[in-house]
Amino acid sequence: MKRLARLHPLNPKQPDGTDSVVLAVYAPFGTDAVLSRYPDATSGVPIHRQVLVKALQRVAGEGVHVSALIDLFDDDSYLVEIPALQPKAMRITSAWKQNMASPHALAGFLRRTHAVHPCSALVLALEGHGAGYLPEVDPANLTPEKTTSNGQVQWTFGKDEVRVSASPGAPALPMFSGVLPMFSGVLPAVAMPLSTSGLAKALRLAQRQGVPRPAVIHFNNCFNMSVEHLHTVAPHADFATGYGNYNFFSSGTTYPSVFRHLGRAGVASREALAQWFADENHRPLAAKGNHPTIGAVVRLARLREIGQCIDVLAGALLAALRPLDPADRPAALAKIEAAVVQAKKYDSVADYALVAPDQLSDLGSLAAELLKHDFGAVPVHAAATALGNALAGIKRYGDVDTPWMDMAQTWDFSDRALAMNIFLPDPQRKGVWDWRAPFYMASKLPPGAPNREAEPIPFLTGTRWIDFIDEYHKNPTAFSLLPALAPRFPAFRPKFDPKGPNQGPDQPGRPPRGPARSRDDDQGQA
Repeated sequence: MKRLARLHPLNPKQPDGTDSVVLAVYAPFGTDAVLSRYPDATSGVPIHRQVLVKALQRVAGEGVHVSALIDLFDDDSYLVEIPALQPKAMRITSAWKQNMASPHALAGFLRRTHAVHPCSALVLALEGHGAGYLPEVDPANLTPEKTTSNGQVQWTFGKDEVRVSASPGAPALPMFSGVLPMFSGVLPAVAMPLSTSGLAKALRLAQRQGVPRPAVIHFNNCFNMSVEHLHTVAPHADFATGYGNYNFFSSGTTYPSVFRHLGRAGVASREALAQWFADENHRPLAAKGNHPTIGAVVRLARLREIGQCIDVLAGALLAALRPLDPADRPAALAKIEAAVVQAKKYDSVADYALVAPDQLSDLGSLAAELLKHDFGAVPVHAAATALGNALAGIKRYGDVDTPWMDMAQTWDFSDRALAMNIFLPDPQRKGVWDWRAPFYMASKLPPGAPNREAEPIPFLTGTRWIDFIDEYHKNPTAFSLLPALAPRFPAFRPKFDPKGPNQGPDQPGRPPRGPARSRDDDQGQA
């Protein structure tokens, strides 16, 4: 039999004993009919005819073992197993219905995958929706007492925001602090993806039971090239590939070409495989046009230094906002706000314009914008420069094009400073926050406090980032939360014609401003 492709160990001096690769695909499509039925959302197809399953058969044909757990809308969860070089030997087993948001589902799937392929290097692809930081919400905490602070606050639900105010006869709301003054009364009405802490827990559980660290995690979804997400999983994997803004859903159709590279090479580094994931994801999107993305690859060990640099920058920004002479604060605040607002934004508000008030900022862009302002003796410039250096080379590619969902927009990801997103709520300080903010800001509270997750992520508990956000937002005149909308995931549209009638719902049909372009002069070599 043909020798199977394999990956070099992370440390060449420490062989890992692997002789092949297994691609483990975790696909929680069960709450989304569009993803389950892609490319035709109007009718379902049997699991063996799914576009993703067909793509995975081709992956196996390239000499890679495949194991997938695919949860479908209004259907079962299915375990799909395909031995390398034997796509016709595919075995599909119903796993009834899995709770794909549970860390135990992913951990159990990884245990099964390793048990079947104990000598294979593990590569993990996470499909479906992504959101960047996503809290682990305990429904048992959703009591009337906690959501109203024992009757002291009331929620007013409108079309575009949910406003909180003091109940009649109650004392005024407390001044803003590092903890929002009430339990979040705004939660998503539909199932969300695996939380940030839940993903780390799943990897930790699997590895305690003998599963190897993934050589690469491909975050094949939106917004998950996120510092919070990557910092949290960094102890449990080697490399990550992901996308800072939207990535267009293509149901695994780029995976065969990723592993064709590996098959032709015979043996490759983990970094090369991570880069191939990004490159092959980009290729059909750029060729089609009107599907702009920004792809990035990072060795996860770098997240320790990146986290430290963010902590130092947050400390410098705190110093600028707490001057010896309080009269100097407004000028420093104005400079920081200008940098925050101008930093490149990724979509988090219900439109496709990548500008404030979007609450995901590019971290490298923020560092670059801070360098445009004079902070005197406060070492903001030194901290921003160090952070920019720590992020160098993470961006793999960045497009400049109009997205098919809204042809009035142009997304420009060409800036070399771009790297990954960070949650920076309410950049214009208008008192309108993303629904995740109460959980994010409560991370340093004692266990059991309202809004606090059972296991807050180390990035938030171990850095001064949320202390900076607290200081940046002191003394608001109003407070409200944005509605908790389910994450969107635009699909790749192979038949899309910007000059013809094949438009998305209610989208203007004007021609694009030019062909899709990509600024890849900072792209590394695989």
